[in-house]
Amino acid sequence: MDSLILERLLAPTHLGAQISRQMKLDGALLLSARPEDIDASGYLSDLVGVTLIWSEPIGAPTRAVMKISHAGFGQPELPFYESIASHLNCNVIPEFYAGGVDETTGRTWLLMEDLSSTHERPSDEPLPPTFSRNASIVEALAKFHAAGWNRNDWHDVGPTLWDRLRSSDWLEEACHCLFAQAGDALDDRDRDAYARFLRGFPVLIERADRMQGRTLIHGDAHVWNWMLPRNGIAHSPKLIDWDGWHLGVGVWDLAYMMATQWDRDVRQRFEIPLLERYHAALIDAGVTAYSREALQNDYRLAVLLHMRTPIARFARNMSAFVWWPQLTRIQHAVEDLQCLDLLD
Repeated sequence: MDSLILERLLAPTHLGAQISRQMKLDGALLLSARPEDIDASGYLSDLVGVTLIWSEPIGAPTRAVMKISHAGFGQPELPFYESIASHLNCNVIPEFYAGGVDETTGRTWLLMEDLSSTHERPSDEPLPPTFSRNASIVEALAKFHAAGWNRNDWHDVGPTLWDRLRSSDWLEEACHCLFAQAGDALDDRDRDAYARFLRGFPVLIERADRMQGRTLIHGDAHVWNWMLPRNGIAHSPKLIDWDGWHLGVGVWDLAYMMATQWDRDVRQRFEIPLLERYHAALIDAGVTAYSREALQNDYRLAVLLHMRTPIARFARNMSAFVWWPQLTRIQHAVEDLQCLDLLD
């Protein structure tokens, strides 16, 4: 962590003014903000604990975590917390205290609630969590999706799934480049499946336009972006890292979570029961006119569209440690769920 950026961002006058934009301080002053090491690492950001001391007790945070995104990353997270999260009234989203952009470096920073004493990772990545922990995750995800379900005021709030799908003119070339790099590690069945997918992709985009239950989605809701309450603590699960949020459909998050992230055996055992739990949680949260059958149909289409995801990772020059297992997993899911039949 750059000590100079911390010195700027944790200056009491500066940070206190930023916090006052999010909550009433009733004249209290931030006397100090001391950085501390925490047992957490960010993939595209730096994380540091912060102890805050105030001139008087007013209910303002005394412990927090500051997230400073690496240059070129993290920009969408700030408007999500500032303009979107406050309108959702959903406790799945961590509390937000302040945020901004460091003028010197252009890096986006956020000050959020410290979850270290109340929450923990659901498992050590890449080990999948237990079924009960996954059930808690999909039920909390349903709660978040239900909070934004079919709301008219989400128009023009930001990027959409359909915009992203339509902006895929790179897809075919990237696919060919990936296949050339993979060589005979990819068999003819995989190549044929992608050939069918690419031919039918324009039609799939139009079908995606008719998917039900438009809502805000996280966009990177794998299980290791969740923090679950520690044993004996009555808190809601928390979903972190909102850099990829956009308007879409709930099944997109589900398909990404299970079909691109889990090996075949785990997904086959967990997938249907977790979809049942997700649907029941939607209904409990007040979602109507969305049947279990409709959810299953939308989920299959989302899985098929996620054949695009490992190609996108490859096109962004991510490591093969990321896109290669996703390529295998999504192919297995497409085969198991007979998703290619949707192209007929």
